[in-house]
Amino acid sequence: MVKPELIPLNEAAKRLEISKMTMARLVKQGKFAIYENPLDRRQKLVDATEIEAAVQPRPAPSTEVLSKETG
Repeated sequence: MVKPELIPLNEAAKRLEISKMTMARLVKQGKFAIYENPLDRRQKLVDATEIEAAVQPRPAPSTEVLSKETG
């Protein structure tokens, strides 16, 4: 099993281009798994691969659907 690359919440927020408060809210909502730093129990960490997956672009809605709704 591969160990996850863990990064601090503030680094995750920077990668997602969101505020620290929004990142904390997403963690509280269960959107990302949280880990404790073994060297500093106050610091919370998230898996970098989960953050990278959240950054991936999503396909735009089809123009056919939009034209049917407006036409």
